[in-house]
Amino acid sequence: MDNTQPPTDQQVQPAVDKNQQVILIVEDDPVLLKMYTEKFTFEGFKVLNAKDGEEALDVSLKNQVDIILLDIMLPRMSGTDFLEHLRQNAKGVNIPVVALTNLAEEEERQRALKLGVKEYLVKAMQTPEQVVEKVKKYLGRGS
Repeated sequence: MDNTQPPTDQQVQPAVDKNQQVILIVEDDPVLLKMYTEKFTFEGFKVLNAKDGEEALDVSLKNQVDIILLDIMLPRMSGTDFLEHLRQNAKGVNIPVVALTNLAEEEERQRALKLGVKEYLVKAMQTPEQVVEKVKKYLGRGS
């Protein structure tokens, strides 16, 4: 019997730590979603995903989430509309949110900041490493 099969993804996954912080990544671009999911998993986070604002609201209210990385331009429900709904729920009032978007309009930025976004980052101006560092900063894990 040959047991030299390559490891499956499940065998490679790190053990889930009860103290592991959970990030919800809300992003409709599958390439960016995969990239940030892999990056944050590598950094030791448990990662949850949502592809639109409605799914994000459902996931964030059904799970323990420590921080949300939020795109603003989303299908079905925008990031700022999602934030309005999230902030109206007791479970979502204090979850830190970092906006990561290509939408550089000042009006949307101000609306997001009024809804408690910790930082409003423009995707084109940030490397994945910079985004991870900003998220860690808001969770007290800064380097």
